[in-house]
Amino acid sequence: MSIKININEKQYEIPERLTVAQYSKAIQFDWTDPKYYPMVVAQLTGAPISQLNRAHEDAMTLAIAFIVKAMNDRQECKMMDLDAMTFGQFIDLDTYIVGGLEKHYGAIIEILAPNAKYADEAMWAVDQYASFRIYTFRQYAELFGLNEPKFEGDDEPVKDNMATARAWYKIIVGLAQGDVLKIDEVTEQPLKKMLNFMALQKEQQLEENQRKLKEKRQYDLQRTRR
Repeated sequence: MSIKININEKQYEIPERLTVAQYSKAIQFDWTDPKYYPMVVAQLTGAPISQLNRAHEDAMTLAIAFIVKAMNDRQECKMMDLDAMTFGQFIDLDTYIVGGLEKHYGAIIEILAPNAKYADEAMWAVDQYASFRIYTFRQYAELFGLNEPKFEGDDEPVKDNMATARAWYKIIVGLAQGDVLKIDEVTEQPLKKMLNFMALQKEQQLEENQRKLKEKRQYDLQRTRR
């Protein structure tokens, strides 16, 4: 059943399913703030924003409700094999997700489900990746420092959308041993291969730190006994 809006004896139809292109434009606005409702509806129906701004808030709320309902009805689609994801693809997706879905929606879908036509399909793919991303971070919790205790007085991280990108780039450069010609070689490697390698590196570094600490304590103890 199609939903129509009547404005000055002209009808504008609310799409039953949003295309990826439609949703990409509409997601730029905050759907939780009623003042943006006319802008969202205008993007999706082609209705004049000047007329929608005069519409009763209840009418705009109802229109948004229909749109949200359509988006919540996810549809499965063909997407990339997450288990075959490269290190570079994971880094790109992680940077985009942290930077905001509304800002990087098109780039995210281009990686996950480039052939998706409708937004409910594309968002199904995003949901699958979100679960995969959480699982991956938990699986390598030690590597990403998720198990490290937090102490009272620790500074809160500075909110910087580029911080994640810079952190990942430092990791890539480190793995490439500072050779710019090897960066593509690193990012094209399978994700799990690189994470396993990094996890082993960190484990060895921690063991080395423990060894040095033990030696220092033994040295300090010998000095004390003299």
